[in-house]
Amino acid sequence: MKFSELIGESKLTGKIEIENDFEVTGLAYDSRKVKPGNIYFAIKGMKDDGNKYVNDAINNGAEIIFTEDKADQPSNRVHAVEIRKLMAELSGIFFGKPSEKIKLIGVTGTNGKTTTTFLIKYFLEKRGYKTGLMGTIDYEFAGTRIDSSLTTPDTVELNMMLADMVKSGMKFCVMEVSSIALTMERVYGLNYDTAVFTNLTSEHLDFHSDMGNYFLAKKKLFDELKSGAHAISNRDDEYGVKMLEDTAAEKFYYSVKSESDLKSFNEKLSLDGLSFDILYNSKTYSMKSNLAGRFNIYNILASVSAVLNYDVDMDSVNKWLAEFPEVSGRFNRVKLPNGAIAVIDYSHTSDSIRNAIESAREIVNEERKEGRVITVFGCGGNKDRTKRPVMGKLATTLSDYAIITSDNPRFEDPMKIIDEILTGISAKKNFEIIENRESAIKRGLELSGKGDIVLICGKGHETYQEVNGVRSHFDDREIVLKHQKSAAGKC
Repeated sequence: MKFSELIGESKLTGKIEIENDFEVTGLAYDSRKVKPGNIYFAIKGMKDDGNKYVNDAINNGAEIIFTEDKADQPSNRVHAVEIRKLMAELSGIFFGKPSEKIKLIGVTGTNGKTTTTFLIKYFLEKRGYKTGLMGTIDYEFAGTRIDSSLTTPDTVELNMMLADMVKSGMKFCVMEVSSIALTMERVYGLNYDTAVFTNLTSEHLDFHSDMGNYFLAKKKLFDELKSGAHAISNRDDEYGVKMLEDTAAEKFYYSVKSESDLKSFNEKLSLDGLSFDILYNSKTYSMKSNLAGRFNIYNILASVSAVLNYDVDMDSVNKWLAEFPEVSGRFNRVKLPNGAIAVIDYSHTSDSIRNAIESAREIVNEERKEGRVITVFGCGGNKDRTKRPVMGKLATTLSDYAIITSDNPRFEDPMKIIDEILTGISAKKNFEIIENRESAIKRGLELSGKGDIVLICGKGHETYQEVNGVRSHFDDREIVLKHQKSAAGKC
């Protein structure tokens, strides 16, 4: 595609005069990835400024530089007012507007996005639709699976993957849409056919400053839906109705407590999974799932609400749900030699750790084994600090015993993170501090007895621990299996 053709289709650029038209070979915002014939977007990020690397981009063969800098520029540098939106728009045009050629389903919210997207993909594939995925765990497209670097990829990679999905004959793409991606215009201009809201609780406030901004970031996804699209929301969440207030799309609500279009009741929880009824179109369906934890009922309802729009019926969903396996790092259960259960979960926010502990407590009570909930957790470094004392309070209040440890401290001192967690704990003495995460997990197993749940929170599917910018291999599940014999004598 010629540069003149690319710009000619854009709504965000005015007339751009260049001496020589050229064939655009690609788009880049990282100067190290620039190749001859590329367009380079000099973007100011949270940690670095792409304008510092303009000369590197030119040396690597960039033909045109888009920049927000207003100073006089050489002829190959073009001033862009909204450079992130421009990069998103030009990426879509360059890759053939792939989001208009595939059914795009976006899932946003604080918790539950990963399980919900996996369920939606699973149901659609059971129906016979080839379906791609983009999310926290990995990206799956065109027969390729790669570990994800961002929950929602940046716009160039995102449109490139969508184009590959279209070329390979995929009919759907299901993707997690983060609030940061929405704020930074990574998904600007994408044509979503369905958008799903799970819930909203305190998270990323280091980026958004307050819950109002966080809410508005999520709301963008629904406000930009077109007429004829589908907007799905959790009616039990305090933001659930407000999230859809201004959407042009068709609204649909799911719930456990409130009246809604898709409502569950008669919920029963156990270590083996879930059973519950769903009321839909005045008909009741009895559901069973291998997933554990009350919060997964919401994830199931959200996913079912989405696929009902695509020639998927409730009877089929009922049958397929019973066969759906666990999602990596999401309330994964490991039976221990002493009759206790270790649970590995990605709960790393105040709301998700509350959900995980309360679910563990409900399961223990349902099993009538008089078991305890022993929670092992920490908080990540260089992330939202406001949740640390809240998580400390929840873990010690809701658990029988808690072990406070390190998560991914990144560039922070692990003990200073733990000190901030401790500020949320008052008179409770049902905890101990073990900074080393492996030792903390081992200790939790040693303390366990028959009927107990050792809940290991924070890292879930992650297979690394990041300390001072270095990622070393670390897998909570592997640590449990390594030390499971520590629990052998507590029957």
